[in-house]
Amino acid sequence: ALGWRGIRFTLDNIQLLMTQVRAMLRAAGTDSNLHILLPMVSATEELNTFNQLLSEALDQLWAEKYPVRRPRVGVMVEVPAAISQLQFWQGRIDFVSIGSNDLSQYLLALDRNNSRVASRYDHMHPAVLHELYRVVKIARQFDLPLSLCGEMASDPLAVILLLGMGITTLSMSATKLPRIKFLIRTIEQRKAEALLQQCLELDN
Repeated sequence: ALGWRGIRFTLDNIQLLMTQVRAMLRAAGTDSNLHILLPMVSATEELNTFNQLLSEALDQLWAEKYPVRRPRVGVMVEVPAAISQLQFWQGRIDFVSIGSNDLSQYLLALDRNNSRVASRYDHMHPAVLHELYRVVKIARQFDLPLSLCGEMASDPLAVILLLGMGITTLSMSATKLPRIKFLIRTIEQRKAEALLQQCLELDN
């Protein structure tokens, strides 16, 4: 869970990453619908290194006469260290996505795949809710589009609180969509906001 994956793996395999980025840029062409989301980012140098590589890939493709354009780049907030860094990444990123599964397990120091502690994993833990709300406030302050993926996006109780925070873009499996769409259409925003405020005052 704390290992060699995400941006850590790809930056250690820079030629592989360059090949992937070039392929994405060529596939997208001049369309504006390509968004590149960087997982497991925890430090500014990781973001800077990727943006430098992206610029090099664009320069190469333009020199090779391929019609491409710079895509939007975002970070997946799943490492707690990323939360306090968001304010410094203005101008380097275009959007933010919260990875609720990993962020929850890292905040709680609980490996969800460890049978001895998995039962204590709780994405509705007060610490998780407060940190999610902190991300929302930072994203709003810097006008960064925000979305959330993970188990919280398909948990009706969690979705009510997410709506109360102002998170309106959720990613989930197709089978979960009907129930969550029904919930969103049924509950009033002001009620979700009121319930969130009550929950933020609780310690469990």
